[in-house]
Amino acid sequence: MNKRERVEHTLAGLPTDRPPVCFWRHYGPVSPEETVRRHIQFFEESGMDILKMMCDEFFTYPMDVKSTPKEILAMRPLGPKHYYVRGQVERAAQINEKLRGEVFTLYNAFSPYATLKHTIGDAESMALLVEHEEAAMHLLDIICEDTCYIIEGILKESGTDGMMLPLQGAEINRFSEEAYLRLVRPTEKRVIECADALSKTNLLHLCGWDGIPDHLEWWDQYPAKMVNWDVDVEEVSMAQGHERFPGRVIMGGFNNREGTLLHKGTKEEIQAKARAIVRDAGGKGVIVGADCSLPMDIEPQRIRWVIEALENL
Repeated sequence: MNKRERVEHTLAGLPTDRPPVCFWRHYGPVSPEETVRRHIQFFEESGMDILKMMCDEFFTYPMDVKSTPKEILAMRPLGPKHYYVRGQVERAAQINEKLRGEVFTLYNAFSPYATLKHTIGDAESMALLVEHEEAAMHLLDIICEDTCYIIEGILKESGTDGMMLPLQGAEINRFSEEAYLRLVRPTEKRVIECADALSKTNLLHLCGWDGIPDHLEWWDQYPAKMVNWDVDVEEVSMAQGHERFPGRVIMGGFNNREGTLLHKGTKEEIQAKARAIVRDAGGKGVIVGADCSLPMDIEPQRIRWVIEALENL
């Protein structure tokens, strides 16, 4: 069974020779050529089944971060021909071309709120939403429209199978439910619907990067074939995954943070954990991975240890 067959069978609920494996990391805001090279190198050295693309050149939205609310209200979407859109479509196509269509790939598209936070800062984005709601909502609408252009280009032109859709902002100490539904939900929902209209093999990433539990119930209704969450932060184990997210293929199990088992543990410890993840998840409808992005200095050999353990279940 090859990598693509393994993933497609898992998504369809069919038997496989072993569970697929998918880990991801950042690659830094490097040149287009280096971005492609680093993705392919990490994928080949690790032996994974799914490549999640993360082009850090486009991590933030191209705008003047010191724009006043009045200036924000005058902004318009960049549009489908802008480099922010076309550059991402081109990069995904270049990576997929190197893989010759033999590998299942996902491309990252943050929610508009997450992109806003990455671009102007956490405190600054909250201040804009609280103090200048009209300008903030206008900016989220603009980011949303351009994100949908990216998704459309990626899924129609680049050979990518689906989108990874990271969600942020539902931390228990950030917004009230009323504020979240009013401020964050509208553009977040539009981006997910855009992806769902073009692919039925998307991954919903319920991001726990900041270590604060989220209101997972605010995200439950979104459509996606796969779901990934932080098992430690959210206190939802892989054993609870299928019950918590019915009808989904669940992905994860390993803590992604620096100094934890996958990053620093022994081969024996890592392989024992890999077997336990599959056992706890019931052995079906599971993709072994991590809570979020791995440290940039992760040794690909450690992922091969995971695969080796799954080959000998």
